[in-house]
Parts: sequence; C-alpha cells; structure tokens
Amino acid sequence: MRVTLSARISAWIDQHQRSAYSSYMEMRRRPLAAMMTLLVIGITLALPASLLSLLKISQTLTGDHQQNASISLFLKNGIVDQKALRVAADLEQQPQIDHVELLTSADAMEEFRSHSGFGDALDALDDNPLPNVLLIHLTPDNSSIDIRKLAAELKEESVTDSIEYDQGWIERMQAITQAIRRAVQALGFGLGLAVMLIIGNTIRLEIMNRREEIEVTRLVGGSDDFIRRPFLYIGLIYGLFGALIAWLLVSILLMLVSGPLGRLAELYDTAISLSAFSLHALLLLIPIGISFGLAGAWLAVNRHLSSINPE
Repeated sequence: MRVTLSARISAWIDQHQRSAYSSYMEMRRRPLAAMMTLLVIGITLALPASLLSLLKISQTLTGDHQQNASISLFLKNGIVDQKALRVAADLEQQPQIDHVELLTSADAMEEFRSHSGFGDALDALDDNPLPNVLLIHLTPDNSSIDIRKLAAELKEESVTDSIEYDQGWIERMQAITQAIRRAVQALGFGLGLAVMLIIGNTIRLEIMNRREEIEVTRLVGGSDDFIRRPFLYIGLIYGLFGALIAWLLVSILLMLVSGPLGRLAELYDTAISLSAFSLHALLLLIPIGISFGLAGAWLAVNRHLSSINPE
C-alpha cells in the first residue's frame, strides 16, 4: 500500500510539473503578447494596491491623533489649584479617562504672555482672568457615543465653566477615511473582475489556438482534467507574475513619495517604514493575483472546452 500510494503521489507531482512547464514554454513562444498581458494585469492590480497602501500610511501617521481624543475642561473662577488637583484625581478614577493634566491659570498666563506679544498690556491687569484648565486624555477604546456622553456629564459638574473637545474633526476624519476605503475596495473589486476577464480572454485564445491538440487528446482518451490542467497553470502564471509586477509598481510609487511622506511624518512626530508597507502589498497581491488568475482560467476553460468535441 505504501508503494502504491507513493507511486500515485509521484505520478501526480510529475503530471503537474509537466503541465506547469508546458504552460510556461507556451507563454515563452509568444513573449511580446505575454509581456503585454502581464503589464496590463500588473497595472490593473497596482492601482487599488497603491491607493490602499497610501491610505494605510495616512492612517498610521494620524492614528494616534484620531484615537487618543482629549477634552479641555475650563474650571470656574475661584477654583484654586489644590481643589483642581482633587478634581483631576477624581476624574482619573473613571474608566474612560487615561490621565488628567492640570494647566494652572498662572501657567496659562505665562504661556499666553510668551506667545501673544502682549506682555506689557498683561502686566497692567490687576487679576489673572484665565481659569485653571484640566486636560483630560481619554483611553483609545472610547467610541464617539462614549465621548459625547462623558462630555455631557462633565459639563454638568459644579466646577465646570465650559468644555472643549476635538471629537468633531476626529469623526469627520474617520468618516472620510471610511468612505475612501469603501471606494478603494469597490474599485479593487471591479479591477479584480477586469483581471479575471483579461486572463479569461487570454485563455480563450489559447484554447482556440490549441483546438486541434485538444481534439486529438480527447480522441486518445484524455480526460477533461488532463486537458484543463495546462490552462489553469497559464492562469496561475499570469496571476502570479502580474502580482509581482504590480508589487514592483507599488514599490516604485512608495519610493517616489518617500520624501514627502518623510516630511509629513516629521510634522506628526512619528516615523514610518515604507519597506513594511511594500512587504504588506506583496503579501496582499500574490494570493489575490493567483486567485484571480485561477478563477479567470477556470471560467474560460469550463465555458469553451465543452464546445470542442472531436468529429
């Protein structure tokens, strides 16, 4: 039994090796046509992959700013520093809050004095009009509803004069990002279908060119699986090498925009590794390219192979 099973496995591997090699050699007989098809597939796959990579980079750059929302709580006049510290300690007990910083009225005045240029005018004031401010930093896992609810609760506190929080622009940014992601996914799906049609049409032409060979194979008892196998390998090869070309194009694009992206990262005080995004694109494109290649070849073979019957 072991010998029989081993022989079957060896024969199965040999058949697939022969089919893959014959498919590769068939493509080499028409290098210009094969290269043009691969370029079309590569460009088609590269477009959504490039957009997704750039979108992921933008999310990496702005991720901390989008997730770590904060609320500025302006205390009423007359709330001294010690009481403000006690309020801050009480707020830090809430699960939605990561930590709280106290910006005293004196610190706020000094900061305003150094940046406003009205130092002499401020010296003429009898009292400091600026209140103590609590900078409330929230945990990253807060939803928009949680933040709005917490802001409403803080506004009702007896020590609160007013509050400000930046959730509005965060929600707008998240909505825009989600809309762009959906659009890119829809575009990617449509271009994926285009890749399947390109490969399917290429396989159809291959079937027509090898019509007589298919008829002879059927006359000598060749099964549909045996006839179908080389065409599936052609689709796989087109999908694989098309994906590699797409990855090369995405990598070139990332290299071209590396300078502006680096300067943008400095503005956000963060660092990005474009090689990681290039690797992510490679791991994404190869299985997608192979899947589209096999799917397009399978559909084309099943549709056109049944119409070829030896007379």
